[in-house]
Amino acid sequence: MRKLILLIIPVLFLTGCIRIPRIGNSNVVTTSYGAYQIENLVKREDHSTANKTFYVLEKDKYASRPDNISVEMGTNYYSKNDYMTFVRAIQTQLYQQVGKNAKVYGSALSTKSGDVIYKFIITKDNEKTVATQYYIVGDYKHVLVYETNFSGNKDIDDAAYTIAYTFEWKN
Repeated sequence: MRKLILLIIPVLFLTGCIRIPRIGNSNVVTTSYGAYQIENLVKREDHSTANKTFYVLEKDKYASRPDNISVEMGTNYYSKNDYMTFVRAIQTQLYQQVGKNAKVYGSALSTKSGDVIYKFIITKDNEKTVATQYYIVGDYKHVLVYETNFSGNKDIDDAAYTIAYTFEWKN
């Protein structure tokens, strides 16, 4: 419970400190569950599946280990109104997965259309790689935008944020 409180308090303060990239004319990706915009990204067909799409920056499309973003929809046990129980479940899962030598930072924001997004940034001690997860909350479902940033490039951070921020559920 103490970890939850320690996460919630910074969330309230951090939501005003989020870097917001400029979103211009972008490519719109339409899926069976919704739509979102991508900027400066290309799909990596060799890593994508029917359920999960991988993107890399245009300049990294031939790299062997590029910074990348995956987008997928998942189901869960929580209604859209029970988002706090959902976020606690995600927190618990993350803490179990990352171990003692990692830090998890969380914040809450919303999509352009008003849906709740939970953002988790995971860093491991003595490692350069940063993983950022955006959970867009739906009714018994969620979309996970998962960014793996090996290089520290802010362009991939902006691209992941753009996907999450512009996401709209299909009716």
